[in-house]
Amino acid sequence: MGVKKKQHPSVQQFKEFVRKHPKLIQEVRSGTKTWQQFYEEWYLLGESDEMWNAYKPEGEASTAAAAQGNADGPGFMGQMMTFIKNIDMDQLQTHLASVTSAIGSVQQVIQQFQGNKAAPQQQQQNNPFFFQKD
Repeated sequence: MGVKKKQHPSVQQFKEFVRKHPKLIQEVRSGTKTWQQFYEEWYLLGESDEMWNAYKPEGEASTAAAAQGNADGPGFMGQMMTFIKNIDMDQLQTHLASVTSAIGSVQQVIQQFQGNKAAPQQQQQNNPFFFQKD
């Protein structure tokens, strides 16, 4: 009657990933992170993210960094450089032009409302039925 639940394929893949990155086990045992946190990061970032190099065995981590060449630098700066390289300048220019146009329209509306505030006071003074309280 030993019914064994079949695990989701992603869980099986994550287990294989942990076998390739044994330092993850040390992190969980030390209480730094939980398996849930590692699983979520693995699911979102993928196996090829540079973050995982720190959890590989010593020899493999240095060869992985050398294989990538570290041209963009590690961590956040490397990600920012990759992001900047992938920006389409034509699209950026189009978006900036539309934002500028929208801001100009909002300014015109504000100026119209400010102009209308002065007008009602003049209308009240010219109105023959307007009586000012003495």
